Amino acid sequence: METINGYTREKAMEKAFKLGFEGESRHYSCSQCSFNAIMEVLGHKNEQIFRSLGPLEGGGAVMAVNSCGAFSGSLTAIGYFFGRTYEQFEKLEPSMEASLIGQELYARFNARFGTAVCRDILKDLLGFETDFNDKKQFKRFEDAGGHSTVCPTIVGLAAAWTVDILWDRLPRDKDLSEIPGMEEADRRLSSR
Repeated sequence: METINGYTREKAMEKAFKLGFEGESRHYSCSQCSFNAIMEVLGHKNEQIFRSLGPLEGGGAVMAVNSCGAFSGSLTAIGYFFGRTYEQFEKLEPSMEASLIGQELYARFNARFGTAVCRDILKDLLGFETDFNDKKQFKRFEDAGGHSTVCPTIVGLAAAWTVDILWDRLPRDKDLSEIPGMEEADRRLSSR
């Protein structure tokens, strides 16, 4: 049976959902929690990228008006493995691979939630508008399970979907650094 980081596909998806759900319910920051769940399951964490995801939480700067943070964090994980490298960038080589893979994630968000926009997902699930910066609306969000079940479920689903989407594209039973360009990308990140 093929595995990645010791997990079968099914177990990897289950673990990603669990880590995403628990992370969001305990630590908040949907963007960081989705990325962390995916990368922990795949065995490839990155502190710099994790930190940079902070302001993408809550639909971007906790404004709820842009992409769901779980969607953004998951796209970042896809980009980590399949995004354009600095070497490609410097050589003016285009690469849409990560974006094309990301479209598969968007299709799952759209099928389940009808969108990947934070406030629209929450309005659909909760039945009311959420402005995280309005104390009364934020309390209503929390009272409705915002950080205990709603957002944790979204994060868990995004992480599980992303692991599923990446599964057939990643090497099995070996170090994920064998993805073409990964060694160069890791070298450049660690030299900063």
